[in-house]
Amino acid sequence: MYKVIGSDRQIYWPVTVEQLRQWLAEGRVDRATLVQPEGAADWRPLSSFAEFGVPPQAGTPPPVRMPPAQEQDSGNNMAVAGLVLGVLSIIGCCIPFAFGILGVVFSALALGRERPPGQPEASHKSMALAGLILSIIGLIWHGILVFGVLGSGALFHHRWRHW
Repeated sequence: MYKVIGSDRQIYWPVTVEQLRQWLAEGRVDRATLVQPEGAADWRPLSSFAEFGVPPQAGTPPPVRMPPAQEQDSGNNMAVAGLVLGVLSIIGCCIPFAFGILGVVFSALALGRERPPGQPEASHKSMALAGLILSIIGLIWHGILVFGVLGSGALFHHRWRHW
């Protein structure tokens, strides 16, 4: 025998197992309905009792399961940043040395990243390698230009004559 708290907040008792099963079939109670067995002090949901295990109804869709959250692969983002900075270091836009140094740093970080499980082996390695090569070429190219101009005295020729 059981006591049942109805949807109207009234307590119904004594209720037999057969009556509860019938009420379940009719929809008068559900698995969340609070029930207290005879002699017990606590109220528990109907679903916690083994004798009222209810299979899912025919029209009920299966529960939706979300895929586990995946970490975003920042190695790919770093490889793209290294490649873009490598191209900017060659073009010589604004501050090529800063672009070249940052390109080397981002590309090296992307190359040193572990491959996340499920990712292809070379997902971002080729971009990072291209960014590293372009950044180094940009640094060397602009280094030759700057030191070539300074070494020739083209910028400071008037000061060198007075020495």
